[in-house]
Amino acid sequence: MRFAAILDETMGNAAQQAHALGRFLREGLSGDLAGETLVFYHDDRDKTRLVELAPTRAVRLIKTTARRPGRAVELLTAFVHGEAVPLFFFAGGSTGMELATRLAFRTGGAFLTEALSVAVEPDRLLCRRNVYSAHLVGHFELSAPPWCVTIDPSWKDGREPTASREHDVLSDTDESGGPGTSPFEDLELVDPPSAGDLAESRFLVVAGRGAGNREGVERIAEAARRMGADFGVTRPVAMNAWAPMDRLVGISGTRSAPEVCIVVGASGAPAFSWGIEKAAFIAAIDPDEHAPIVMNADAAVLDDGVAVVEELANIVTAERADD
Repeated sequence: MRFAAILDETMGNAAQQAHALGRFLREGLSGDLAGETLVFYHDDRDKTRLVELAPTRAVRLIKTTARRPGRAVELLTAFVHGEAVPLFFFAGGSTGMELATRLAFRTGGAFLTEALSVAVEPDRLLCRRNVYSAHLVGHFELSAPPWCVTIDPSWKDGREPTASREHDVLSDTDESGGPGTSPFEDLELVDPPSAGDLAESRFLVVAGRGAGNREGVERIAEAARRMGADFGVTRPVAMNAWAPMDRLVGISGTRSAPEVCIVVGASGAPAFSWGIEKAAFIAAIDPDEHAPIVMNADAAVLDDGVAVVEELANIVTAERADD
C-alpha cells in the first residue's frame, strides 16, 4: 500500500516535523507499505535541505504560498484524486490537525489525530491513540480511505508514546462488521448556503464558539437560511466538527466581503477578523462587551447570540410576509 508523509516547510518548523514523522514511520507504523514525502515549500533556496530532511527516499516538492493551509488542502485533494494514495501522515500540532481533517472531509475519507501507532491491513487501518487525558489507550479502526492521520506529539520530543492501560476497541464499523456511522455524518447539520461560494456572499451570518454546541450552530444556520443569508463558521466551530470545514471563514478558510455580516458568538480573533474585515457593515451579537468583535463592529447586541439571531429571523420573515 502507498502512503504519503506531509512535510509543510511553509509553517517554519520543517526539521521538527521531519524528525517526528521519521521516528513514527520507523517505530510506529507496520504493514506492507511504500511511501513518499510530499514537501510544501515556498523558497527555492530550501529545496536541497528539504530533500535531505524528508523521512522517505522518494520525495516530491510542491511549491506553494507560505502559511496558507487552504491552498495545501486543495493541492492534496487533487493529489488524492490523481494518484489514488489511500493513506496520509501529518506531523502533530494544530496545522497537521487542520490539514488532516479538511482533507478527509474534502475527499470523503476518515481521519484520526494524535496516533501512537498505525497497523495497515489490506482494507482497513488499525490505530492506537491516548484517550481520557492519556489514562487509557483507545483502539480505532478506520475503514473509509483516504485515511488522514496526525501523529502524537510525543514522537517529536522523544518521549515513549504510551499510556497506562489499553482501552476497548473503538471502531467506525458496527458490531456486525458492516458499515457503521460515517465519521462525517454528524457534519451534515446545516443547509447549503444560498450561494456556493462564501467569498461572493452579500449577506453573511457567522457562528462562533459562543453557539455552545452543535445544536446552537444548527439553530443559527437555520436562522440564516430563513433570512436568506449565507452561513459561515469560525475555526473553533469547524474544528469541533459542529459544521463542515467548507463553511470556515477566516485566514484558514474563506475571505468574504458582504454588504452585511452578522457575527454570532465569536470573540473576534485576528485570524477570523481577517476573513470579514472588508464587510460593509458588521453586527456583533455577544454577551461580552469587551470582546474584540463587539468593540470593532458597526453595531452590537450584548445578549445570547442564538436567541437574538432567531428573533431577528422571525422579524425578517414577518416583514417579507407583509410585502
